[in-house]
Amino acid sequence: MAPDLNGINGGAKWDYSTPGSSGYDIKKITLNDPKNRRLKVITIGGGFSGILMAYQIQKHCENIEHVIYEKNHEIGGTWLENRYPGCACDIPSHAYTYNFALNPDWPRFFSYSPDIWKYLDKVCETFGLRKYMNFNTQVVESRWDEQRGKWTVKIQRSKPGTDETEEFEDECDLLIYATGILNDFKMPPIEGIEKFKGRICHTARWPEDYQEEQWKNDSIAVIGSGASSIQTVPKMQQHVKHMDIFVRTGVWFVEIANNFGANKEYTTEEKEIFRKYPQMLVAHAKSIEDQVNGLWGTFYTGSEAQAEGQKIFKARMAEFIKDKRLLEGFTPHFDIGCRRITPGDPYMLAIQEPNVDVHFTHVASITEDGLVGGDGEERKVDTIVCATGFDVTYKPRFPLIGKNGVDLKEKWKVCPEGYLGLGVPDMPNFIIFIGPTWPVENGAVTGPLQQVADYAIKIIKKMQKENVKSWAPKQDVTDQFNEHAQEWIKHTVWKDDCRSWYKNNETGRVNAVWPGSSLHYMDVIEDPRYEDFDITYHDKNRWAHLGLGYSLKNHGREWSPYLQLENIDPEWARAVGLPVQESVLEVKT
Repeated sequence: MAPDLNGINGGAKWDYSTPGSSGYDIKKITLNDPKNRRLKVITIGGGFSGILMAYQIQKHCENIEHVIYEKNHEIGGTWLENRYPGCACDIPSHAYTYNFALNPDWPRFFSYSPDIWKYLDKVCETFGLRKYMNFNTQVVESRWDEQRGKWTVKIQRSKPGTDETEEFEDECDLLIYATGILNDFKMPPIEGIEKFKGRICHTARWPEDYQEEQWKNDSIAVIGSGASSIQTVPKMQQHVKHMDIFVRTGVWFVEIANNFGANKEYTTEEKEIFRKYPQMLVAHAKSIEDQVNGLWGTFYTGSEAQAEGQKIFKARMAEFIKDKRLLEGFTPHFDIGCRRITPGDPYMLAIQEPNVDVHFTHVASITEDGLVGGDGEERKVDTIVCATGFDVTYKPRFPLIGKNGVDLKEKWKVCPEGYLGLGVPDMPNFIIFIGPTWPVENGAVTGPLQQVADYAIKIIKKMQKENVKSWAPKQDVTDQFNEHAQEWIKHTVWKDDCRSWYKNNETGRVNAVWPGSSLHYMDVIEDPRYEDFDITYHDKNRWAHLGLGYSLKNHGREWSPYLQLENIDPEWARAVGLPVQESVLEVKT
């Protein structure tokens, strides 16, 4: 008869009464217990990525102190700051959501900035995420302390309604850089811009006192033909006296919304169906996401998808733009995808209105009364709208000092190179959202963002469980990755000669694009490659986290978690006459 082991399993207290003779003392801890170490995480930025990080840490981690510093007075990042006329996301609404918070209430196919902010606000309210956030707090310096394995972060807090500020310091074990890439707006360096007597505004910092009533009957000049220009022009054109648009680069106007209309508004009935039948909500979101990811083949030079895409896009542009000069000027001489593809049906109609003139030239200079184009002609206007984009050099706006005094701003002064779009050599315990060489145009965006957040959670748990002091990507590993990425670019549309924020427009080097599809990126970073890191530990013996030999499973009531009904292979069940469980089949398939 087998001995009764229940007493041994349940009542024994395991311990070591005396230290080992070697002088190495085993820590009285349990393997993988989050209580072994409290970790501090600081996230810079309370926009889409910062909110995502707040949710993920709250949902999946224990014993973590998480603090978010946001320079604005509220959440939202770009969707709080950008309020220019017609400001919207050029990604379909149902593809611009967190997978844990699909939204049945999107008002239209492409949502405007206030609608997106409202969604992010609801996410924060639903999950109680604002408790991690400190508003009106701007990081002014971050410095790595090698001896302690911590980041010291200097923060400047502004007092709303005053010019007063106060500075304080915080520190963390892990620094998450979630400031975004499209939020540091750039005024064009045009000669004489300071002389203009009228109003000059940038789409990214639209003045609250310049709305429809103010611009009505004004003469307006719009510089640029990117997403913000394409959204602003139709909203202003119908009210202004006259509009001059300066365009240097053609645009491929994307057709992705065709099955749903130019900007379909969802009916009350459709929203109710989404709410009542969530499987329909998921199916609709997937149908859009599939289209976005399905564009991937287009981005290879000489591909059938590229040729077919150009044929379709050219025919569609010809259908909308009847003016031959405008059609020729806007039709790009580069492949689809070299520059960001943009939905623009209203724009294509607006540029043909009688009160609009399009000039296919750069702005050479600005005078007191207007703009002088590259053709030498001056156009007098009341207002100049700069839809000229952002500083996309990836350089941080504050000193970010890593190991051995390396300043990331200087490191990336000439060429921003990172590790898998999320890490940087010499920057220990540092994760960046949307770093250099990230899938910005490679398909869906929110999926890769969520995968970066999942990656961060795995890093946090490793640091916590193994008492990791520091980790950082190795320089040689990073160099080899970037060598691969740059060689890969040569076989894609991004090698073409076009002006795009994806590349350094002076050197032509592509800094932004991941060498593969969005799904490819998600596969690559699904699990951290710890062999790519230099890792140090707080304990002298890296195996100290093994502790006394306890696992968390030893403290539970389930002593044999590896024995489960669903583990039985259906083929074995049939072979020995066991009933084949439906759940077993589901697991197998």
